[in-house]
Amino acid sequence: MILNNLKAIFIFVTCLTLSACSLFDIQPLDDKTKIVKIYDAFEHIEQCQFINELIGSEGTWYNYLFISNKDLTLGSINDLKNQANAMGANAIHIQYNLDFNTSVTFFAQAYDCAQ
Repeated sequence: MILNNLKAIFIFVTCLTLSACSLFDIQPLDDKTKIVKIYDAFEHIEQCQFINELIGSEGTWYNYLFISNKDLTLGSINDLKNQANAMGANAIHIQYNLDFNTSVTFFAQAYDCAQ
């Protein structure tokens, strides 16, 4: 009985240890991502061409307690920038933050603006 409990504890600790590195990683900014500007006012992008809508998110139900709000926000912004770059956009208009207890999520639009 005690041996079975020790085995279960050992397996749990081993799994937790192996996944610990991934718990604290945030969405990195891709090496190929060019400069993507972020705007919160429509006036900055009203002359730009709309490309698509974006949702950037960082955090999950099992890791949000271990990652700072700053890093969660940065990961979500990096997610937006990577998506925008993949679409050929160079500007993002952030509409609003979607409120979730376990993550930081932004709803935005990607635009192509003349340089």
